[in-house]
Amino acid sequence: MNEINNKNWGTSYGQLVWQQFTRNRTNLFCLCFIMVLFTMAVFAPLIANDKPFVIRIENKLCFPLFSTLTANDYSVFLTAIIGITLLFLIRRNSLKVDPFLRSAVLWKQISICAVILLIGISLLQIFTPRKLDATDYNAMLADSKATDAIFPLVPYGYGRTDIKVSQQPPSREHWLGTDDVGSDVLCRLIHGTRVSLSVGFVAVGISSIIGIVFGAIMGYFGGKIDFLGMRLLEIMMSVPTFFLIITIVAFFPRSLFNIMVIIGITSWTDDARFIRAEFFKLRNQDFVQAAISLGLPLRSILFRHMLPNGVAPVLVSITFGVAGAIFIESALSFLGFGVAPPTPSWGQMLSTGVSTSGQFLWWLSLFPGTAIFFTVTAYNLLGEGLRDAIDPKLRKAV
Repeated sequence: MNEINNKNWGTSYGQLVWQQFTRNRTNLFCLCFIMVLFTMAVFAPLIANDKPFVIRIENKLCFPLFSTLTANDYSVFLTAIIGITLLFLIRRNSLKVDPFLRSAVLWKQISICAVILLIGISLLQIFTPRKLDATDYNAMLADSKATDAIFPLVPYGYGRTDIKVSQQPPSREHWLGTDDVGSDVLCRLIHGTRVSLSVGFVAVGISSIIGIVFGAIMGYFGGKIDFLGMRLLEIMMSVPTFFLIITIVAFFPRSLFNIMVIIGITSWTDDARFIRAEFFKLRNQDFVQAAISLGLPLRSILFRHMLPNGVAPVLVSITFGVAGAIFIESALSFLGFGVAPPTPSWGQMLSTGVSTSGQFLWWLSLFPGTAIFFTVTAYNLLGEGLRDAIDPKLRKAV
């Protein structure tokens, strides 16, 4: 039995795609850049914060930073841990599992991790206390009320304001300068990474689920169902997405959750078209007809047998969708329809480049604009590299 489990099943399709993808240095550079952004987004409170890791107050050690982490911070940590665990499990099983069982194992792992993630986030949101610490620990150090403090790399809070140092260009104290209310630009840029990436991935996740379900139903059944579905899809495509999002956002409170949901429910048309086209080709294949003849349930036929064989175009679309969602969120925040202050957003920071007095603050336009440009470009190049690796016509011999 052990010999069977340790048997080399050969190179899988995913391994072939990865080998082709990594042959391009641009793809690897973009992937590393995105991984750096992910690291910044996950550990933003530990990188930029005005609360010290540890400080001695009246000969007693205190840990202010860890005691003020919110439920959202712990939720992000949990999501990162679950994601890394899932990647490790997929990698390990891809080397040991029979290729005919890989799809079933993959979906089982994803389902278990998704359930753990949802339960964990729900419990964190319910039971994590909401603490607010407005203590100025720098002032305590200056007054000798505290000693031996260890601060993060960027010792400023994204919601802290100091009019005395407002609108200052980059300096030794503030590496990227300060904005119109005295907040540190580098700190807000780091925390804005979490907002932009969460909007991109959550919004694309919602749009992908909607698009896959609609496209699978239209492509499998065809006929009247496909006709009605395509008419709905054409109506959605005929409405300018950005103006539709602005219209919907105007009727809801300004919150990050609303932005993610609205972008998700208005951006599913491309995924639906891709899945529909793939299912049209797959529904007459022998393995699909065999599954139908065995009496398998429709859910199993659609999402266990057909979807793994037709999901490749959607994977490419997801990378472009993340870039588009980040750009839309930045544009909404720039116009004043995005997240409400003091929550940092790159688009919101970009809009403060022109102060209320009409003075042009070049550092507030340069640094957030550069972050948006490089992030969107990296995702677009990553999508092109993934498309070239997946398309057999463009794939080179490995």
